[in-house]
Amino acid sequence: MREKGLTKFMYEVLVTYGPIATFTFPGLGRFVTINNPESIEYVMKTNFDNYIKTPGSRIRLLDLLGDGIFNVNGQMWKFQRKLASHLFYGKNFREIICVVFEEETKKFLKIMEEKANSGEIFDLQELFYRFTLDSFGKITFGLDFDCLTNLKNPVRFAAEFDLAQSITNKRITNPFLWRFNEMFTDEGRKMREACEYLTNFAYSIIKKRRNDPECSKNPKDILNLFMNAEYENGVKLNDKELRDIILNLIIAGRDTTAQELAWMMYNLMENPGVERKLVNEVNSLLSEDNPIPKYDDIKKFEYTQATFYETLRLHPAVPINIKLCLKDDRLPNGTPIYAGELVNWSSWAIGRDERIWDKAKIFNPERFLNSDDGLKPSQYKFTSFNCGPRLCLGQNFATIEAMTLATSLLRIYKFERMTDQKSPPDFAISLTLPMKDPLLVKVHRRN
Repeated sequence: MREKGLTKFMYEVLVTYGPIATFTFPGLGRFVTINNPESIEYVMKTNFDNYIKTPGSRIRLLDLLGDGIFNVNGQMWKFQRKLASHLFYGKNFREIICVVFEEETKKFLKIMEEKANSGEIFDLQELFYRFTLDSFGKITFGLDFDCLTNLKNPVRFAAEFDLAQSITNKRITNPFLWRFNEMFTDEGRKMREACEYLTNFAYSIIKKRRNDPECSKNPKDILNLFMNAEYENGVKLNDKELRDIILNLIIAGRDTTAQELAWMMYNLMENPGVERKLVNEVNSLLSEDNPIPKYDDIKKFEYTQATFYETLRLHPAVPINIKLCLKDDRLPNGTPIYAGELVNWSSWAIGRDERIWDKAKIFNPERFLNSDDGLKPSQYKFTSFNCGPRLCLGQNFATIEAMTLATSLLRIYKFERMTDQKSPPDFAISLTLPMKDPLLVKVHRRN
């Protein structure tokens, strides 16, 4: 079953049978869906250790993600998460992260000026990918992918990464025959070539770092943190382990924020009233003398943050989560789950559930401003950043990155979506939730 079909199938199960339901896929066994906050909190927090990433899923993701943070359980996951958390300290935000966001935003604004002058039609989602890859490369590895300064040149790393993600996701929806298919098909050959390129790329970064003692002394670089880290026995990470960490961090730092920016801009173009309110807020806080928000200013953009969260509610970066139950268990409502069965929930479906969200299908940022939870919604209701011990480390990172670029852009420019595109856009087969087709727009200067 294709991921698009699985995502929408999960929504149909929710609508037809309610938040707690069971179904069986031939060869995969019994699934228990838990699309309600109480059950999600139980699985992802209360009895967290009893639910792990499935071994089958881990094998299918191994070529791309290896033993990185998104593909491991237990101590290895805890070790990587603890180290990665150092990137997101407040001091790092102020001195490194927001400085890079500002630099890359200036480049993006310059590109918009050129496109406004030319009147050309372009793919806005592709530009967001370039923005986030440049930003994340500089922040975590001190590496400039040069995406925004060479728009005419395809970014091979990004192309190979996207190809590998797409094929990896097909494995998940074809769990029994993917090995055989890839052994004899052109798609399998492309997957092997893509993974080889990505691996060699990561190894080249590591080799360069190992050969540059001065560079390796920078304590604020996330790659250095991992290169200098030691296991309890005093052994440091080898190149293969570092390769896995690099590729896992890039999928987190590049893909999800770029996709959410694209979905956010689409929703603003479809909801001019929301756009008007957001631009009014931006104009009240930014000016010609202060065109890009500083770290201390970001929290003032409450309506912009609510708009970003509303985008995530309807277009979560990871639409489906699946866990394996280790020991017989019982949900808070009494539903039994037996060892070896699969538990799943869909953030995409939950975001459209009228039992959880009032007028769920309407794009309405005010729901976050006017609710009791405000801009700190329950992570078991608003699961777009995952939840419990696996709550996304980069939540603030992604929010600040998106808001920095969006506020700076929308103060000056207005986007016009080409009318011959499907609305709403389809999402593509991927580990995350990109738009299937380019987001084709023209950009105009505001009056």
